[in-house]
Amino acid sequence: MTSTFVIDGVPGQLATTATPSGEVGRVDLRAGTRGSTLAGLTDALSSAITTALRAGAPPATFIDSFRRTHYVPAGTTSDPDVPYATSLGDYLAQRLHYNHPDGPERP
Repeated sequence: MTSTFVIDGVPGQLATTATPSGEVGRVDLRAGTRGSTLAGLTDALSSAITTALRAGAPPATFIDSFRRTHYVPAGTTSDPDVPYATSLGDYLAQRLHYNHPDGPERP
């Protein structure tokens, strides 16, 4: 699944890939300009989450950890399913929950 978004003027894309059993197996979050600090950090975050998922961490771990984190960019988004995010981490958590609702209850 791939979702494109804009948060506070910053465009991004979140792609998740499922394993054959239907569980999230890979997360690829991209935001910012290629080569920028933001792009590098979202790439590193994606790699860390994917590594943890492959090691058996459930997606709910990330949803719980990143939900309601606060940093910029934050604000309204262009994603109708996630209209507001307090950070890129919060957007990621909400989108993961929306795409994979077997996790914790949506607050």
